Amino acid sequence: MNDLVDGFTCAECLKKCSLFKTLSKEQLDEIYNHRYDTTFREGEVIAKQGSPISNVVSLSDGLAKLVLETPGKPDILLSIVKPTNLITSPGMFLDNRYHFSVISLTDTKACFINMTIIRQLFGENKEFQKRFHYSVGERSVMLFSRFRNLIHKNMAGRLADAILFLSNEIYESPEFNMDLRRSDLAEYSNMTKESVSRILKEFKEQKLFHIENDTARILDMNRLVQIARNG
Repeated sequence: MNDLVDGFTCAECLKKCSLFKTLSKEQLDEIYNHRYDTTFREGEVIAKQGSPISNVVSLSDGLAKLVLETPGKPDILLSIVKPTNLITSPGMFLDNRYHFSVISLTDTKACFINMTIIRQLFGENKEFQKRFHYSVGERSVMLFSRFRNLIHKNMAGRLADAILFLSNEIYESPEFNMDLRRSDLAEYSNMTKESVSRILKEFKEQKLFHIENDTARILDMNRLVQIARNG
């Protein structure tokens, strides 16, 4: 969990998840002794749905997507994770299995921390345990909201939701590099690539949102929010 420079410990790391800021230097050193960094190319699997959870994953660079695999049907893109978020699954408290796959959206670097050490820290640091469980619960609530939107909103509303999520939560800017492909937007919005392309064209014609040379720009935030709210 270093800052991409060999020799940095977890205590010195500039890219550690905020959860770990509750830990003492000794506890961070213990994590450092039981972690390793791995790089992934775009499209590579970081964690496979159904596989055992032996480590907690913390992104230090790049973007990853959480995908619910549905054999025989299109997969569902549950969410997108950016640094320095921790990738957790409710399965770690149930059957110790991933209930979704984690796939790199861009070239990515991730830190793998032994789950045994995480459980040990739960007993040593109650604030860390509380914040860890809060993060898992927060992600579950977010997914409930996502599924409600997928069920009740029309296609324009769902795509507006996706754009606003990228702008507000991932890139924190109305202008950003579009790392997602049309197929990713389709999975996230539960529609076909053709429908995504059609609505993006409509948004461009209405001067709401435009993508040019992989640069995405929200042109009318208020109207896009209204479409997402009323869709």
